[in-house]
Amino acid sequence: MKRRTVALLLLTLVYGFNFIDRQIVGILAPWIQADLGLSNTELGLLVGLAFATFYTIMGIPLAFLADKMNRVTLLSIALTVWSGFTALTGMAQNFLHIALARVGVGIGEAGGSPPSHSMISDFYGKEERAGALGVYSLGIPLGIMAAYFFTAALMGADAETVNWRRIFIILGVTGIILAILVKIVIREPERGAMEGGAKTSSGYIPLGQSFREAHLLPRFVFFGALFSLLMFAWYWFPAFNILFVIPFCVFLLTMFLMSLQPGVMTILSIPSWWWMALGIAFASFASYAISGFQTKFLRLLEPDFDPRTYIFWIGVINGTFYVAGTYFGAKLVDWRAKTDIRAYGTIPALSILLAFPLAIAAFWAPTVTSHLVIGAFLQVCLGVYLGPSFAIAQTLAPIKFRAMSTALFFFVLNMIALGGGPTFAGFMIDVFMEGGRNELEATRWSMYVTFGAYVLAFIFYMLVRITLPKDWAEAERRNEVDSGA
Repeated sequence: MKRRTVALLLLTLVYGFNFIDRQIVGILAPWIQADLGLSNTELGLLVGLAFATFYTIMGIPLAFLADKMNRVTLLSIALTVWSGFTALTGMAQNFLHIALARVGVGIGEAGGSPPSHSMISDFYGKEERAGALGVYSLGIPLGIMAAYFFTAALMGADAETVNWRRIFIILGVTGIILAILVKIVIREPERGAMEGGAKTSSGYIPLGQSFREAHLLPRFVFFGALFSLLMFAWYWFPAFNILFVIPFCVFLLTMFLMSLQPGVMTILSIPSWWWMALGIAFASFASYAISGFQTKFLRLLEPDFDPRTYIFWIGVINGTFYVAGTYFGAKLVDWRAKTDIRAYGTIPALSILLAFPLAIAAFWAPTVTSHLVIGAFLQVCLGVYLGPSFAIAQTLAPIKFRAMSTALFFFVLNMIALGGGPTFAGFMIDVFMEGGRNELEATRWSMYVTFGAYVLAFIFYMLVRITLPKDWAEAERRNEVDSGA
């Protein structure tokens, strides 16, 4: 087996652990909520904003390091940090404790994908990159599947008294062992090796030009929405002042310093990069809300149904249907893009168009069984857009700034999706309950409202069709091999 294949599979495994540690809070939500006495809004913050704020903010400086230092070393350190804080999550005694532990997990996981994406782009050329990143993206469904299987296996005989603390501790220790394996096995690839092996142009747009072409309005809108979310958390949870306001100020300072580098502004000046980032962000906004409250919804839907059974089957669905959507979606785009580069936008748009009615039907379903059957087909659609979206983030970026491109891409994705989706859904559950609905119906209506994000995702992916041909050609020009070097 080629060394790059071994590296890709190991990076995929690490990404899977990323999602195990991220997903486990949502799976164990009913028992954590009961044990610590959390509201739905607090639960949504734990699954969403408390993790996502630090995950996305720290991604920027860590990506800067990934573009400068040994990426294997950075990845192994990051995995050790987030696994350690996963273990500490199992020792939390109240909301503040578990929130701080999730902050630590977020900081560690911020150092995962930027160096991994950058290394994969140096292992595989642009003709294979969507497929390779599609394989890497299999870490999402496989990690989610493993999280459900792991939970079902360790729940114990009495589903009413699940030892959720033990599950977190075992996961954390396992992740630290994996970090050692990463450092031993993977070898740092040569940067830009798959762009011809020769010296490449810098890929920079002059700073003045990049400011003129930077499309400031959508970024102002985005940062305004981010600031509103932070102010919401600040108002309702005064204890979170230091958790959100200080890192937000640090992020603004970091972004200012990064913006002085023309390569960073080049990334932020590419329309297709923005449309793709916003497309995956709003698609994942709804998807993260589902994963954050699905176990809770099924407990409310059929209280007498054995939770180990549906937790097991959710794992099976993620390990088969979601994997199939992720893998074949990436391969389909690789094949179709050979004749029409707009396939990077078209195929994800069509998958989201199908996902919208399926998501509504899944939460309208009257039984656990019908929910799972509909949800299986939904997961196929939700896997399709991952590989193409990540491939665009790499292919359009200057070679020397690919890790930074991933970090910026994940900032948009995760502040909107991971930070906003579960937080918004949990808040809306409490709003509908205050309006007189029971908790089951409140959860349903909260999800229906949240699924409006799929409509926005469809629009953004369709915009990729319009702008990508020009942006792709310009990226090839920036990164073309200097044959005279």
